[in-house]
Amino acid sequence: MPARRKTQPKKGDALSTYRAKRAFDQSPEPGGLVPKPGLRPGGLLIVHMHDATRLHWDLRLEMDGVLKSWAVPKGPSATPADKRLAVKVEDHPLEYGDFEGVIPEGNYGAGTVVVWDRGIWEPLEDPHEGLEKGKLLFTLKGYKLRGRWTLIKLKKTQKEWLLIKERDEYVSTEPYTNESVLSGLTNDELRNAKQRAEPIKKELEKLGAPKRALRVEGTELMLAETREESFSRDGWVFEVKLDGYRMRAACQDGEPILYSRKGLEYTESFPEIARAVKAIPFDGVILDGELVVLNEAGRPNFNMLQARARLGAREAKRAAIEAPATLYVFDLLA
Repeated sequence: MPARRKTQPKKGDALSTYRAKRAFDQSPEPGGLVPKPGLRPGGLLIVHMHDATRLHWDLRLEMDGVLKSWAVPKGPSATPADKRLAVKVEDHPLEYGDFEGVIPEGNYGAGTVVVWDRGIWEPLEDPHEGLEKGKLLFTLKGYKLRGRWTLIKLKKTQKEWLLIKERDEYVSTEPYTNESVLSGLTNDELRNAKQRAEPIKKELEKLGAPKRALRVEGTELMLAETREESFSRDGWVFEVKLDGYRMRAACQDGEPILYSRKGLEYTESFPEIARAVKAIPFDGVILDGELVVLNEAGRPNFNMLQARARLGAREAKRAAIEAPATLYVFDLLA
């Protein structure tokens, strides 16, 4: 193995410890940009499920332009009686929130990492004062973690905290699922993704799939047609009419692309969907679905979708956290 070349930390760099532990010429983890503190408290919530030397979950909260991070050995619990140990670790760059992959052997944290949860967090009290005094009270709005939570620092220790679910309507004794909210894969499935590709290819050959690579720009969509009368027929299923954009989502040459029915590209407008598509471990995949933005009641809201579509790349990154889009996939084109 070649000598590890670690990035030299800069003076006053909040990510210096993070960078000093990693060799970015050997690990797929992001190096991170210069941290820029946000204009308001709260922000991005990320929970990584990290199967390294020991399986653990990493709770990450955006603060001062970085992701403040805690390693939670047993993972979060929605039961208030379960006080889960959370060990404070080095700050991570905001770009790490998108990271999902395999860290090669011989590197710090070698193993598989999936985005177990994603969303936003909102402090209920001054977060800087909470970190200093050892009690951080906040609300989580993730795909899995919801409601009020507390991080309490243990006395006579610098790094050990407890992660506790506060009593509210989101209390539950049911365990959380382990699938990634980006790719839908577990850690084991991510580790074995390449080995699974060959059996899938053989199955496609049996089904008569043509042996050719398709480009998303050249695909055609099956569109709805009007009928004078309704019907019911064997082999047909009815789809729910969703108020959104018909969208082809593809991974081409290792990069995601979102293509509308009218041929417009929306990759930068909906980075959360692009991330999920890129996390699929098969290049050349083309999905056909309906892109929507759900309101608080869980129903598609076309006005919210249009507002998202008009945003530039910078604004879309924040909107992806506060008003995430959902792609309902109903066909696999390639």
